[in-house]
Amino acid sequence: WHADYHMNVNLQMNYWPTYVTNMAECAEPLINYIDALRAPGRVTAKIYAGVESKDGEENGFMAHTQNNPFGWTCPGWNFDWGWSRAAVPWILQNCWEYYDFTRNADYLKEKIYPMMKEEATLYDQILIKDADGKLVSSPSYSPEHGPKTSGNTYEQTLVWQLYQDTIEAAGIVGETDTAKVTQWKKNQSDLKGPIEVGDSGQIKEWYTETTVNSLGQGYNHRHLSHMLGLFPGDLISVDTPEWLAAARVSMENRVDKSTGWGMGQRINTWARLGDGNHAYKLITDLFDGGILTNLWDTHSPYQIDGNFGMTSGVAEMLLQSNMGYINLLPALPDEWKDGKVGGMKAQGDITVDFEWREGRIHRVRLCSSREQKVTLECNGISKTVFLKPDGTENM
Repeated sequence: WHADYHMNVNLQMNYWPTYVTNMAECAEPLINYIDALRAPGRVTAKIYAGVESKDGEENGFMAHTQNNPFGWTCPGWNFDWGWSRAAVPWILQNCWEYYDFTRNADYLKEKIYPMMKEEATLYDQILIKDADGKLVSSPSYSPEHGPKTSGNTYEQTLVWQLYQDTIEAAGIVGETDTAKVTQWKKNQSDLKGPIEVGDSGQIKEWYTETTVNSLGQGYNHRHLSHMLGLFPGDLISVDTPEWLAAARVSMENRVDKSTGWGMGQRINTWARLGDGNHAYKLITDLFDGGILTNLWDTHSPYQIDGNFGMTSGVAEMLLQSNMGYINLLPALPDEWKDGKVGGMKAQGDITVDFEWREGRIHRVRLCSSREQKVTLECNGISKTVFLKPDGTENM
């Protein structure tokens, strides 16, 4: 829009397909870019949150919806939609996944963990206690609509994930500051929400919400900010069936028709819900009304976000590995009863090729860069296999 990047979904979505489609090297410029926002972001953190980093300190950095390579990290030309300090925790998920998919611990220690540690340190200082004694980030805003509130599902979910990933990263890189890890664990457990279910059986977008749209917001909105715990996060899953059911209610309230990128995000989210036919419908909707004749997607004047979002969504329909195991065909639509894919990547740096017939896995080939135990779920069964470095396992 102004030679800038927007981090309230757009930049994140552009990189969603990077790892699962086996192109991790394409994420390195993104990681370098976010690293470059740290110095100017410390100025923004001082101005807008009173968190100061003196020379040599990495006490916390802040960026919002609108940012650019020249150090623009303030809320932007319109504070109403520009305020979104949770933009950094969200984009750091894209950075952390570089390790998830490559298992490059040296790169994690050198490039990614320092950013995560500094951002977790920022939230250690800016979280406040709400009236119920729980920690919230305030003021919070759910892009790009709704009231300004004391905490909301969007930001609380992203802070929960930030702490979750940073705690894990600290253990991998051998972080010796145990006091910080202890603080992160305590803050995470003391967070308000992050997920609450409302009277309509929905995921609340705001904690003051009762029934769906009780605040007069949300229905048919393009943004799915309260769904980030389902995708791309790990908070809502088959391990939390009540939340998973509530996420479906919320998604049905958002309905399918949207801008190009909005439909792209919906494909991924319905794939995480395990509904392949609904995800497939959104793919057809996207091509019917969300892709222009120049093959870019709709959102004035046009974008590439929805194209990348759809690519990620197709991958999510075929393979998911974010819950600690490889799940093949988790959201296969009826229209894709036969098929095969090759060269996809699962977390753990595992290359996956597979073929299916009549909706059932027929052949699987796994290739790992290191020795590891892997759980594979397909055809309604769970199987554990042991992979050797640079070897293959055919099943």
